[in-house]
Amino acid sequence: MAGEKITLYALDCGTVNWRLYRMEYHFDGEKARHVTSPLSSPLANFSDRRLPAVLLLTPDGTDLMAIGETALGYLEDVEARKRIRDFFKPSIGSHLTENPEPHQSRYSHFEALLYTRLLLRSLIDQIRVEKYNSKPFDERVHFSIAYPDRWRTENEGKIFEDFYHVTEECFPQNVSDRVHFVPESEGVILGLRDQELLDSFHPQDINLIIDVGGSTTTLYARKYNPKTGAIVNINRYEEPFGGGLYDALLAQHLSKQLEIPAQSLSADPSAFLVLRLYSQMVKETLAQQAIRGEETLDPLSGLGSFSLVMDDGQVFRGNIDLSLEDFSRLSQPLDNAFLEVISRGLESMKIEDDKIGKVILLGGGVLIPGILADIRQRFGIQKVIFPEKPQEMVVRGIGLAFTNSLPERELEEKKYIPERKSGWHLVHENGSVVDIENEIMIAGRSDQSDIKLESTKCSRTHALIRLEGNTLTLIDLRSKNGTFLNNQRISANTPESLRAGDEICFGDQKFLLE
Repeated sequence: MAGEKITLYALDCGTVNWRLYRMEYHFDGEKARHVTSPLSSPLANFSDRRLPAVLLLTPDGTDLMAIGETALGYLEDVEARKRIRDFFKPSIGSHLTENPEPHQSRYSHFEALLYTRLLLRSLIDQIRVEKYNSKPFDERVHFSIAYPDRWRTENEGKIFEDFYHVTEECFPQNVSDRVHFVPESEGVILGLRDQELLDSFHPQDINLIIDVGGSTTTLYARKYNPKTGAIVNINRYEEPFGGGLYDALLAQHLSKQLEIPAQSLSADPSAFLVLRLYSQMVKETLAQQAIRGEETLDPLSGLGSFSLVMDDGQVFRGNIDLSLEDFSRLSQPLDNAFLEVISRGLESMKIEDDKIGKVILLGGGVLIPGILADIRQRFGIQKVIFPEKPQEMVVRGIGLAFTNSLPERELEEKKYIPERKSGWHLVHENGSVVDIENEIMIAGRSDQSDIKLESTKCSRTHALIRLEGNTLTLIDLRSKNGTFLNNQRISANTPESLRAGDEICFGDQKFLLE
């Protein structure tokens, strides 16, 4: 590989949107030097640089029918929208979170990983088709994946371990050693350095980085060492508060404007899904008007009239009547709640406002007018740094993670990569054998399943077997006809330990564990 050009695809699998950047490196055997700046790359066949984290399953639920904007086009189809899965990242790791928020437990941990795998596999295949004429990736293609720092540091790294193995399995086998995992905080620092925003940091100050995502807000307290150019970690704080809360608030407002009875909405969860996704578009349109200062009589005119067909056949129609001033008044309680998150974070980290040098705003949530205005008012407009495209800072940064020594970077990654184990087998009653060779093995009718179940008595995603160390656990994924361990039905989403000789039934499909 020495002396050759490397193409790196950097991917940030966000809560609401996925973002992709591409850049090129020259590797001389010791250093990987980028020869192009990070370039936003349209995701698959989408013209935008972001891909909505939405997927639509096929009618039988065994495969993927559409992703992103294409999937959003099915929202008016009452039957199709029941098969839409949206914003699943918050549910990753929720099984290890004490008292998770409702949006965090919308799906189970392993369902969220499964949907991540469906979307990622589709995206990787589309890149291969569009950029490489359907040919296999060669050794000059690398991928960089961002992940939240806490996944590696909390719960003994179990969340990162699951995410790592599920993600790795999405790539062709010959590419797996060229898939790199970069913590979001590292991406943030590299992105700030790329925009020359660290030059304004005073070495004596504590600088506050506020990253407001779709489901969480993270505060990073950092000091700058001008001699080495390094950012020294002081502390970190995170809460489940993000831009998605504004989407839900607007959805409730839209339901009142359209005069949809509360009982009708509660009886049709997929209808509220439509309202929330449409509300996201309304929020982003109003936010862009406020941030850019665009003068337009009706910023929402491009969204047109809105209609919602309920599951029972009722139809509600209307034009969205919401000005920027209305949005600001409506979101005031959430703006106040966000300031409380900041206060709790600084109190937890034991940092006083007057000790803060610069405040850097990142993430799509900082584009919300009230959040931006409140931060500037609290810390002073001279302290606040609002970078270009703050929602893309992480993905830009992880694309720059290899400007240092590539071998050293890979050695650092390997410290946190779990060792792959093997040796277990599932023997079907017909004599066929399934090797348990991945840390996450999905059993179901879906073509994406690792343990393919050929029976209508089995669900699309029926159950999961997890290999940790040399220990196996079995988890039922809310299957219709149940998962049985030694003739006893197990509870959904509750891990059960396995041992050699156990009999496992997925619906009517019987296996023996060896």
